[in-house]
Amino acid sequence: MDDNREMRMQASRYARQEVLPEIGKEGQQRLGASSVLIVGCGALGCMQAELLARAGVGRMHIVDRDLVELTNLHRQIAFTEQDAFSRASKAEAAAKRLRSINSSIVIKADAVDVTPRNVESLIQDVDAVLDATDNFETRYLLNDACIKHEKPWVHGGVIGTEGVTLLVLPGKGPCLRCLMPVPPEPGSFPTCDTSGVLNATAAIIASWQATAVLRLLVGSPPPEQRLVSINPWDGTFNSFKVEKAEGCSCCGLRGFEFLKA
Repeated sequence: MDDNREMRMQASRYARQEVLPEIGKEGQQRLGASSVLIVGCGALGCMQAELLARAGVGRMHIVDRDLVELTNLHRQIAFTEQDAFSRASKAEAAAKRLRSINSSIVIKADAVDVTPRNVESLIQDVDAVLDATDNFETRYLLNDACIKHEKPWVHGGVIGTEGVTLLVLPGKGPCLRCLMPVPPEPGSFPTCDTSGVLNATAAIIASWQATAVLRLLVGSPPPEQRLVSINPWDGTFNSFKVEKAEGCSCCGLRGFEFLKA
């Protein structure tokens, strides 16, 4: 593709987005120069990644160790039946789809676990982190790493028909451990396997998370840090102010015990 055609294509691609006063041409340029890490490539991660790729975020790193299964397909929009039949890597299959959607951005995929050994290197060169995980151990690990290195991140989770999300801005408000000082005991919290998940709820929560990141990347003042709970099946929406906890073992005392695990 010649340079002039490439320029015309990019100008056309983002035309309806650049006309938004909240973004504009300058905001679009900022998106193109930004980098985001998405941890997990299930229902939340697939939607997050597609929204950010279509919005023109210049570099995305997707991390997920799992393989595609048929039970994923009702909610994980990046994958096809062929991906499930071939037991494709979620991270690689998602990256392939995203490259077909927007060939002008850089997509990196890693089929690895996120652990105390690699999490700090994973977040080192990104501007924001999106939580698309399905377990609290990884979320608390992300919280430690992002607070330590002052990386904004957006927590999200969906069980059944309800989803929650919380924006975490290190040094400017509460962290996950201000809300939940310790993770739930193993087996004490419902999972998608035991309680199911509504695909529309996952799409709404992922969209909320992606919007929070887009605001950060274009330089828009972030909204107040609140825990948002949405249940589209019941038609309910709740927003709760989360206070920064005095003596928080993570953002207060900076103990980072999950990084040391």
